[in-house]
Amino acid sequence: MINLLPEFWYLATLSSALTVGRAVPVTLLEQELLLVRAGDGAVHAYADRCPHRGMRLRHGTCDGEALQCAYHGWRFRLDTGRCTSIPALTETDMIEPASFGLRVFPCREVQGNIWVFMGTQTDPSLLPSVPRVPGFDLAAPQISATMRFACEADVATMGFFDPGHPAFVHTSRWWKHKPATSLRPKEKTFEPDALGFRMQRHHLRHGANPYRLLGRNVHVDVTIQLPGLRIEHIQGDRHSACVLAATTPVTATTTDVHYRLYWTMGWLAPLKPLARWMTREFLRQDQEIADKLDASDAPYPPAMFVGDADAQIRWFVNVKKEYIASRSEQRPFVNPLRDQVLRWRS
Repeated sequence: MINLLPEFWYLATLSSALTVGRAVPVTLLEQELLLVRAGDGAVHAYADRCPHRGMRLRHGTCDGEALQCAYHGWRFRLDTGRCTSIPALTETDMIEPASFGLRVFPCREVQGNIWVFMGTQTDPSLLPSVPRVPGFDLAAPQISATMRFACEADVATMGFFDPGHPAFVHTSRWWKHKPATSLRPKEKTFEPDALGFRMQRHHLRHGANPYRLLGRNVHVDVTIQLPGLRIEHIQGDRHSACVLAATTPVTATTTDVHYRLYWTMGWLAPLKPLARWMTREFLRQDQEIADKLDASDAPYPPAMFVGDADAQIRWFVNVKKEYIASRSEQRPFVNPLRDQVLRWRS
């Protein structure tokens, strides 16, 4: 199901990756971009090509105020992307440098992440809201991990809400180490939510070991949204945590998968290296599955949705189809889902 959706915010990198005067190249939705932090701290995103001869601007310089192309020295203001200087021009050339400019993409810094809007809309008042995790305001993630998966974005995203695979893929001494033969019955209530769906808040009676750090009476709710977002909010009687998972298409068949962990447990700081390793190990297990699913030599077979365990994947496919149809037919999006109780074993 390869359909890249441009009219959304996509997670590009961590805020800490951008320092003043440093230009960071990224590829989102098959578009080469350059991310820059200006001297005033603002972040900007541009198409990574000089409009003159197409030189990648990543090869040039950035001084916190302007980008300068390595080929002919053209300079572009960071705040507007407009050209300010063309060194080869003489006084007899009646050409205004500001008539040339870079393609600018809306760029925002939110909760320690850099997001880029890949659509054609540039009016700030008409842009959708940037994704946020609840309860952490301006906080940056304590743990972050990004891995590149050799699969299309939808395949990677489905791993966020596929309850049938963890018992066979995510096994270790510290995370659900019991064999798959000890699967427990699960029952969860879901409801439609914006461009996706939500697992309603529920009590976590048999959670994985790390959740015990939040105290007793731990409750969880999970939200899934297009184009590929999963926000899990975990609240205990002592602490809370959030997990932001996001997929960013690099190409039609390559995807960056981002995990960001937020928590209120300041005393866990000495354990961050271990938590970081655990997060990457968890993500690596999904990455290995994606590698085994590689469809470069042959297409994926038709999808099968078997029982309630596959219902969330079916919902995601249907929501995306409705979104694409509503855009094509220039009508409001109508969420095709309804409140429903799902039952499965995991």
